[in-house]
Amino acid sequence: MTGRISLKQIQKPPNKKIKSKNLSANLETEGADQPRAQWYWKSNSDPWSNGSEEWTKYSDIESAIIEEAFNRKNKTKLAEMDNYWINLNDSIQISKSDPNKHRQIKWVLTSRNGSQGLREERFFVTPALSKTFNDDWGKEAYIFLSQWRKDKELSDAEIVEQAANGIIIEGEQLGQHCNSQYLARQLIAVKNKKREEIYNRCIHLYTMECFLYKLINKALRETATSKINTLRPFCYILFRSWLNTATKHAAELYRCVNIDQNTLKSYAEAAGQDRCWNGFTSTSKNRQKAQNFGNTLFIIDATQNGGLDISQHSDYDEEEVIFPPATTFTIMEVKKTTTKTYVYLKITNNTLTKPTPTFVPQTPISLSSDEHCCVESEMPSGAIEHLGDR
Repeated sequence: MTGRISLKQIQKPPNKKIKSKNLSANLETEGADQPRAQWYWKSNSDPWSNGSEEWTKYSDIESAIIEEAFNRKNKTKLAEMDNYWINLNDSIQISKSDPNKHRQIKWVLTSRNGSQGLREERFFVTPALSKTFNDDWGKEAYIFLSQWRKDKELSDAEIVEQAANGIIIEGEQLGQHCNSQYLARQLIAVKNKKREEIYNRCIHLYTMECFLYKLINKALRETATSKINTLRPFCYILFRSWLNTATKHAAELYRCVNIDQNTLKSYAEAAGQDRCWNGFTSTSKNRQKAQNFGNTLFIIDATQNGGLDISQHSDYDEEEVIFPPATTFTIMEVKKTTTKTYVYLKITNNTLTKPTPTFVPQTPISLSSDEHCCVESEMPSGAIEHLGDR
């Protein structure tokens, strides 16, 4: 990694030490309601001033990496991020580019049920019109998954390794080295477990607030061929989890977005017709939370074709239900009021009637090794067998 500093360069700042606290919360408990640690860094322009304090959250993965370091039995507790070190012995963040720049850190116990509202980028982003509607019933997104052809020699563990490798490659391109290594490490930890555990781990990683879900859905909406070798393995496992899990939720669901007038007009003109979205689509069981944002509320009738209830796997109290790529819906009605527009949709095809997607093996790339945030593994060669088909 570029811009690294040696551990010897990390010195204790004089008179700036904050006593660390004993912490038992563990971020590895996926979707649990028990308290967990949320780490913060002091974000004042002058972090050592005596004025009003401003604190900014670390991301989900950054908090998890810090928590891992905190719970280690090492005498020196250090966590490495892409741009800084976290010295937990002194409760400070240290810039890699300038080791003399320090900021205080702290942790707060929080719970999933204590979170407020829905995440804007996860629930409220509206794709451009040309990507929102697809007259080929999600053909492009479905092909993104289905072109990886079946072959019976790779094990489930090797499929998971390909998913982990792909995440690392994409993370490196985004400058998310440590974050992608953390995600890969979580996948590798369950590669020899039962499929249900693999499915649950993938779902949990998908719910985390990080680059992964954003990149996946961008690639699916845009049918990004450059992502075929990297994101398909993870998307495939996520797709299989939807096909094989028993936690379907068949009821009315909600998604609120900001839609411009031209896009809204297209919805109105398509009333009575079938359309689909190409990405994994997040909805909520909670109408009150969903309608607190945006100018348009999608009211989705999923009573006949339910989505995957992933709320138990999430650290966010969003009551989230997702639909896989190529799920189709009928636009039933568009109603305008003075405060909001309501678009009524009915799920008509949940892709269970489509042929099962398959994969072909890609060139193996070994997971890298890093002292603080990486996992070491080797990718075996061979062919692939379906997760969930046996």
